[in-house]
Amino acid sequence: MEQLIQSLRKDFKEKGFDIVEPFRVNDYNGAAIHKLNNFGIEDSTGIIIGCTKNFWPHFEQYIKRINNVPKDPMNCFVIDTIEGVVENNQFIKPYEFEIRYDFNSPSSGKYVHIQTCGHFAGVASYDKDVMWSIHPTYGLWFVFRSCIIIKINYQGDSPNLPPTNLLTQFEKDEMKRFTQIAIDEGWINLETRLKIRDACPIGREFRYEGNMFDYFYPLKRSSKSVLESLILIENNDNNKNNFEEK
Repeated sequence: MEQLIQSLRKDFKEKGFDIVEPFRVNDYNGAAIHKLNNFGIEDSTGIIIGCTKNFWPHFEQYIKRINNVPKDPMNCFVIDTIEGVVENNQFIKPYEFEIRYDFNSPSSGKYVHIQTCGHFAGVASYDKDVMWSIHPTYGLWFVFRSCIIIKINYQGDSPNLPPTNLLTQFEKDEMKRFTQIAIDEGWINLETRLKIRDACPIGREFRYEGNMFDYFYPLKRSSKSVLESLILIENNDNNKNNFEEK
């Protein structure tokens, strides 16, 4: 199992996904309402996949490559990347597995409470009081994208749970306050959503910036216009190169 995990870490890191950690499916199933598939074995292995802002250049390259802005560009990119890595990884091929994404709905039959996966993988503490997962290094400036459940019994002890005392009571109260405001607003106010993340002092050096910030927090321009500008620049550069070659 260790060889499989190390291989996936290497492959995903090359694609900008720098959070790849295993967890016991039984640990997750013991705490979550929506269960994960154990494939009929005693204790299958789950792997949480996530990323910090390091994935953004890869997302830009994806948009330039397809030369189009799909309906759900981020989800399309995540699916393309994760399934591509898994398909080409030689160590996972002998095993039965299932991929679930953070955007799978309960009605899909593939819903996963992704924060609980991350918690039992020891990556980030899921604080039910503030309803956010807090990473000891990245704070709130990271995202869980998917989990892979593999038909192989988990080996060794459960991962150590992440620390739960990362924030002061005041910092937690601020996060709770802004989260409640966001809920009351129906999560449509981007400035409120940004205040939640900024209320956490951990990981500020990983705060989104530039095109990435504008895509996730389109306060000055739309997310679609961010991607369209990438395509326009890429096409202009290609046209210029073609002209110079002639």
